[in-house]
Amino acid sequence: MKSQSTLRLAFFLCAAALGVTATAQSEQKPDLVLTDVTPSTSGTPTAATVTAPAPAPVTAPSISAESLNPSSSLLPSMPSPIVQLSSATSISPLSTDQFAKLCTKTADPADCGKKVEAEQLKRSGANVNVNANVNAIVRRDGKLLAVTVPGEPPFLFEDVDSEAGPNISFYSYSALADAVVLYRARADKVEFVLVHRPTASITEIPNEPKFNSDGRFFVTADFCKEGCENRLAIWRIERRGPARERVFAPRVAWTDAEVSWGSPRRLIVDATENGKTASINLEISDPRWSVLLP
Repeated sequence: MKSQSTLRLAFFLCAAALGVTATAQSEQKPDLVLTDVTPSTSGTPTAATVTAPAPAPVTAPSISAESLNPSSSLLPSMPSPIVQLSSATSISPLSTDQFAKLCTKTADPADCGKKVEAEQLKRSGANVNVNANVNAIVRRDGKLLAVTVPGEPPFLFEDVDSEAGPNISFYSYSALADAVVLYRARADKVEFVLVHRPTASITEIPNEPKFNSDGRFFVTADFCKEGCENRLAIWRIERRGPARERVFAPRVAWTDAEVSWGSPRRLIVDATENGKTASINLEISDPRWSVLLP
């Protein structure tokens, strides 16, 4: 997982090299609509590709004019790169080194996001297909990024041509959770958006999610010197989508933290405190957690 400190370091290096200064402005929410794709049913990612049933006729949904690029047609005829994500295929996030290599010389966070997306599309074996395919989960058409969900029209996210953005890029896909992770840049601020396909839900999350072994839970760690939540959060997939189950805030503030699952009920946290980094095991039953959901 790339911590906020890692993201900020990459953008600091590129700004120093190119003289770019980002100015935060007000957030603009992308308009959303929804398409039809068979949901994930497999629990173990493999390299195999499963052929989906023949696509059913797609009718263009009714959406506001502001949500579409005027020069673009709706998704069934989008001449776009398509990520063919089968029921057994995950696209893991880039490693910290891979992320830094791509983003240290980019102009801004939005440019970084597009480079990450291009690399992820390449890793996924994406190809160009002029016909909409029902087993495509993520599609790019110019300023539009489409994420499909089972039995519904797709969610559409549109990039805004301004420093404040928002600018949305594909980041990763978890087959266990059947969830798409998006990278959102707004000026110099980086955020993440999770699209959970089975519940057709969109959830804003503070940092990259780390899913547990069955995909029912994920954890986020958002720590930095300024502008972060400075807490761990465990999220549970509910019927209406992800919700925070519990949060953990250390007594002495951490300036950075990386988190992973050591077991279904235990986290491994590499936390930096007063310039020193230590690895700790944090049980889910630890009384220092604040439980938000029963």
